[in-house]
Amino acid sequence: MTPFTFWPKATDLLTTFSGRSAEQYAPYFRFSKQTKITNVEIHAVGTHSTTARYTDELVSWKEVNNILRITTADGYEAISGVTTNKQGAFSDKHLNELQSVTPDLLALQTLDPVEVGGVLGRTRPDLCDKARSSIDIALWDLAAHKASLPLYKLLGAKRHSIEPYASLPFYDSVDACIAAVQEYAKLGFKTFKFHAWGQIEKDCLLVAAIKRKFGDAFHTPPYKFMIDFENAYDLNTARKLAEMTDDELFICFEAPIDDMLFEQYAALRSELTLSIIPSGYKNYSAEFIRQGIEKKSWDAGRFDVTVVGGFSKALELMIIANNAGLPIEIQSWDHLLSQAANLHLMLANECTRYFEAPMPKSAFEFGMKNGNLLKQGKIVAPEGSGLGMDVDWDRLQTADFYRSWKT
Repeated sequence: MTPFTFWPKATDLLTTFSGRSAEQYAPYFRFSKQTKITNVEIHAVGTHSTTARYTDELVSWKEVNNILRITTADGYEAISGVTTNKQGAFSDKHLNELQSVTPDLLALQTLDPVEVGGVLGRTRPDLCDKARSSIDIALWDLAAHKASLPLYKLLGAKRHSIEPYASLPFYDSVDACIAAVQEYAKLGFKTFKFHAWGQIEKDCLLVAAIKRKFGDAFHTPPYKFMIDFENAYDLNTARKLAEMTDDELFICFEAPIDDMLFEQYAALRSELTLSIIPSGYKNYSAEFIRQGIEKKSWDAGRFDVTVVGGFSKALELMIIANNAGLPIEIQSWDHLLSQAANLHLMLANECTRYFEAPMPKSAFEFGMKNGNLLKQGKIVAPEGSGLGMDVDWDRLQTADFYRSWKT
């Protein structure tokens, strides 16, 4: 397996990831007094319509879209969006953490996101990975704006669209699950992911209901299904449920057991024809990915650009996976700016099969002027440079929860 490599600059990292020289992009990462960051804005935005449960726990999660907006002396603007959640209440914790690092951003003597990551690692080792993601994504967005390119093209575009699946929140009943499939199928989705109970009796009822409703021994089923178990099962219980599944209908089990049980994942994977993937939300380090590869634990790895530390860290993880031939099913249960960041990485590689579209779809598009990326059953790249998203700054202030700060 290829050992870890230190990339001194963004162009070195990009060259390794894309397989072709990225030196032509070096001017867009260059720093001078005319390109320094001069202004910083932070917006924390939450709406009740994105509140969701992911298991049968009674407490719901409140989602906050944290938008970082930076302006440079030469008039460029760049943004990032990172979704955070907290049980039961909206939180401005992420906004406060970004506010605390603003003096560091204004004092930067580089705009290269890889170099900035190194600087902040020394000066602000206390920053969480999501705060690092906010900063890193904005700097990649800035470079792409300067290059007048959509970010996925700067990263080395492999395609312009990707097949999505509707990622459904937890529902209290099997009937509600079936109704959600029928509702969102009208938007053009053909693949659906359930967040299940994590209780074998109830989850078996869901599997049986899906088979009755959508299975057909004489025709190809119209839809495909995945189930996210949120690491709820042990190996034997996961096996029991797997015995009930229909290979024509079910294509993926996500996080059936604890992510760190590499050998048990490998055992389950060897027994099943459907794909087995980890949660990848709490465990996503380079060492975690390597262990999963070495032990043949999964059919695909999993992480989120906005969680791991931004594009710089995500590209490192993609390089490790690509060198080992391991697909990465990038997750994007996020507000649209976060979805867009993950989408650009998906379009820059050929090893991600699906785009995760959280439902209800329109709820996660709040505050975006060009929110609909679903075109004829595909998720397509937004038009424009950088992330390509156009924020309705005035509308953000009408959210159920809104906090802002600027220099």
